[in-house]
Amino acid sequence: MFDFLRSQPSSPSPEQIARYCRWLGWAGLILQSLLGVMPLLVVIARLVVTPQWRNLRSSFGLWVALVGLAILLFSIYWCFRYIRMAARLEDPDLRPAKSAVKRNLKLGLLSNLALVTLGVLLALWRVTALTLKMLTLPQGATVVSPGQAAAIPGGLITPSSMIAIQAMVSAIAAGLVGVIIALLLIYQVGRHRNSPDLFA
Repeated sequence: MFDFLRSQPSSPSPEQIARYCRWLGWAGLILQSLLGVMPLLVVIARLVVTPQWRNLRSSFGLWVALVGLAILLFSIYWCFRYIRMAARLEDPDLRPAKSAVKRNLKLGLLSNLALVTLGVLLALWRVTALTLKMLTLPQGATVVSPGQAAAIPGGLITPSSMIAIQAMVSAIAAGLVGVIIALLLIYQVGRHRNSPDLFA
């Protein structure tokens, strides 16, 4: 279906571009939805279970995570918009202008780049905080917390910390999927050379 290494002299028809939009839109919708489940569950669990996250004013990390989650949900919706755009491209009466299609694709690309950037910054912040906690221990020391079932705020790396980092990596992967899909669609639309602003 996609052969980018061979030279392709003919420009794709609107129907071919619609097929690419539909196929890549479904792929992005499914992959980003699967990758977005873990970040969604982690943020909901942090809001409901952990009391220190209930103070929304003082928790900068929570605000960044909520913004990243909102961008992820927008990106999933935008993949659904690619599918709807494919249906409009197939109908000559509803066919949008090429500039409108490019604008939609660029907005999808920018939202996914913002998601990747926020995910990387949040992951760096979290890993740096955990590393600094580990460096405060003397070399070869063992931390024993007898009788404590829950992690204390000054504790070391806990399973919830690792799950949060895994959720950040999942969000970054979802953003990368969206970036790749948007770039592939921009490439396909850019190959259409019949008219500067119309699909004919």
